[in-house]
Amino acid sequence: MKPWLRRNWIGLIAVGVLVPATVGITFANEWTEYFGGRPSAPTSVAAGDTVDFADSGFVLRDSRRIPAASAEGERIGLPAGSDLVVVTVSVTPDGEAPGCIVRLEEFDGAAVTRSWGDSSFDPIDFTATEGTKSYCATDEAGPYLLESVFVVASDAGDDLAVALTVASELPRYLSLRL
Repeated sequence: MKPWLRRNWIGLIAVGVLVPATVGITFANEWTEYFGGRPSAPTSVAAGDTVDFADSGFVLRDSRRIPAASAEGERIGLPAGSDLVVVTVSVTPDGEAPGCIVRLEEFDGAAVTRSWGDSSFDPIDFTATEGTKSYCATDEAGPYLLESVFVVASDAGDDLAVALTVASELPRYLSLRL
């Protein structure tokens, strides 16, 4: 057996180096593509501050929370144990307005603990504010107000942010703190 090891020691060392390197490079490429195609790098903005993102200006104008147990929550038809969070963002496109996906994120320190999608099409009876859009309007050339609604668990904390994801900016996304 020893003569075989002596004859093939260079090949064995090459296999010992090349196999882990190949596996490492393959996983590194997959990891980079995974994080490059999803919102993983937030651009955090304090409430009331304006930020330029995706060739548009964004600023959080207003946010309010409606508990299901309140008179308004019962009128809207919110499920028990939930709250409705209504967020208004001013969008000022510089040229062509970007399309986006809107989510609400809950934070525990710097970590996102939960997130909720827009509830505009949920079976609740919430009437949007006159003159607002419920989506990122790619057909708008001038400033407009984006109003998003989120049905959240009533135990959701107060450390919340609206996350706006624009495909052309990935992996960066906009995080407007409430």
